[in-house]
Amino acid sequence: QTFQDFRLIIRDDGSTDRTPEIIGEYEQKYPGRIKVVHDDAVCRYHAKNFFQLIKYARADYIMFSDQDDYWLKWKIDITLDFMKRTEKAHPSKGVLVFAGLQAADARLNLLELRNCALKPERYSFESILNTSNCVAGCTVMVNRKIYENLGEYADCISYHDRWAALVAGSCGIVCYVPMALMLYRLHGKNASGRMIGVNEETRMMRIKKFFLHPLSTLSKNHASFDVRKKAALFFRERYKDKMYPSELQHLDDYLGLFDRSIITRIKSLRRTKYIEPFGVLTKFIQVLSILSYSPD
Repeated sequence: QTFQDFRLIIRDDGSTDRTPEIIGEYEQKYPGRIKVVHDDAVCRYHAKNFFQLIKYARADYIMFSDQDDYWLKWKIDITLDFMKRTEKAHPSKGVLVFAGLQAADARLNLLELRNCALKPERYSFESILNTSNCVAGCTVMVNRKIYENLGEYADCISYHDRWAALVAGSCGIVCYVPMALMLYRLHGKNASGRMIGVNEETRMMRIKKFFLHPLSTLSKNHASFDVRKKAALFFRERYKDKMYPSELQHLDDYLGLFDRSIITRIKSLRRTKYIEPFGVLTKFIQVLSILSYSPD
């Protein structure tokens, strides 16, 4: 990296291969630069592991790294520059900065350019809450006001990056760097490829599956609604006193999607952007799923 004043904190979460040995060798090779933490916590999940790692952070800024990706040499430098300029413009705010990424194969041959032409509404609190998260954790930097505000991990937190983006969007500032600062490696052994996006073939497969097995699709959607509702209620309880009034209203509108009253759900569908980005058939499935949902 062109910026060298950083420390790398690593926490292995139960690897059964040579990972602990390898990171121990790196710690010995770069004393003071690399710190491997050891504790008794059992996370078994990447989001919980990140929340555990944050407890060891002491710096003004932290970045997330949990994949076999390639950081371009100016990644920290450019992200930090955007961070400091945003803090200067908003001196009392928590700030999250994220960037675009370039997909690459296992040998780092370039594939697709992603997240490099985002409009602000795509990474607003309302958009991330209602639809999909475009804030890829591997491109993120947050300042102390954000990471100290994340709180303890809870089982309803599915992704640390989405949670951090929601916190920043609800009571802080989200800043976007409109360029790729890393290569996101895609190969046959990826644990996840979700931030690359859903291609048209996958979307059509989902639509086809719905028409072949409609009840199964609706049941799966309803199960996901239970998870989303639980997370949204938890978020509201934790951050309601810190949120901007407009974002609190967006959150309440979102929660209305899962209300017992179908009238409230219809009103919330009209007020939210829940179905805005999807195609016509996908919209139909989403609306039908919401209207047929039966909260516990």
